[in-house]
Amino acid sequence: MKQLLTLLLTLLLTAFGAVAAPDVDFDIDLDPFESDDEAVATPDSLRPLSGNWVQQLWQTGFHINDPRIRYPRFPNFCRKVYNWGDRVFNSYDPNYVVSTGKNWKITVDALGSMQSYGYLFNTLPGTSDFNGVIMRSNVGYDLGVHLNFMAVSIGYTWNMNKLTNFNDAPRSTFTFSFTCARFAVELLNQKLEGNTYLRYFGTYNGGARIHIPLDNTRRNTFSINGYYFLNHNHYSQAAAYCFSKYQKRSAGTWLVGARYSRQFVQIDFTDLPASVLEYKPQGLPLLNQFRFHNIEAQAGYAFNGVMPHNWLFNITVLPGVGYRRSLTQHQTKRLSELISTTIDGRMGFTYNHRAFFANANIRANLSFLFNSGYSFLMSSEQAQIIIGARF
Repeated sequence: MKQLLTLLLTLLLTAFGAVAAPDVDFDIDLDPFESDDEAVATPDSLRPLSGNWVQQLWQTGFHINDPRIRYPRFPNFCRKVYNWGDRVFNSYDPNYVVSTGKNWKITVDALGSMQSYGYLFNTLPGTSDFNGVIMRSNVGYDLGVHLNFMAVSIGYTWNMNKLTNFNDAPRSTFTFSFTCARFAVELLNQKLEGNTYLRYFGTYNGGARIHIPLDNTRRNTFSINGYYFLNHNHYSQAAAYCFSKYQKRSAGTWLVGARYSRQFVQIDFTDLPASVLEYKPQGLPLLNQFRFHNIEAQAGYAFNGVMPHNWLFNITVLPGVGYRRSLTQHQTKRLSELISTTIDGRMGFTYNHRAFFANANIRANLSFLFNSGYSFLMSSEQAQIIIGARF
């Protein structure tokens, strides 16, 4: 089985060159300052190899620059492109960041995620009562297993809510991430339906917390963002979240980037009981549909703190400001062009022990919409635990 997986991953790597699959780091088991023609030093470096180039690659432990491997023309071209990319985009100051020296990783990860929405109106005249609406989803749980070889990853994720029939609302999520020393790119395509509950609704229930289902709720999100690490020689995002580097000394970096996103959000209050609707804040439409197109510039800061006993702490904060084109449909369609504001924050702890590693991280993305009647907030929050090994 391992041989079959190895052959499949190798063919994918040579067919697509340096194209990365979801949630991988552009990494290789080489010194980043090594030249293309330099061989990896191994005790058996003089032993001749047999078979075709794939079998030879297997015999060397997938040291792709071993001079004994007789590559055909196209795989050899891919190898050279990969080495060039590794030197140009993935080199660090070895006093701060070093490679783990491993090509393979296997991980098991558990993810919990939820979404929040909020309307905020002006406080009622003559009172200090909260005059807003807050909604949250129940937590969606996923469990995944992934096998990574250099820039290729395969795996499977189970929707644990569907397996347990708990909060089994339709949802689908596709993510792609590419991280190297100089920059990172992230893509998200997500569709969610239902599984949303009213937590606060104006002064209903005396303004106390409630739990009323909103079944006709939808949220479709597509976003892509890229950001550049200004202090890329000393700081490694891959050490904190891809586990293919070791951060030896604490370092931080300013980030600059850009984001494009589009969203469709539908929130329907029409099925609420009349006893609840009589507390509806003035100016809140019963059917809310928003279509957003955002283009934003981003600037923020990230920091890796090296802690005793092989612990690493990371915090990343990336605000964004830009242009938003919104189509708001209540009883009539209304097109508006506004300033777009978002905040993306992430924090995590990583523990390394020889070939093993573990990580716990949380992440939140907040988006704001302001108009003449109210302010609208959307957020996504997630918590993740990852356990894995390199080999």
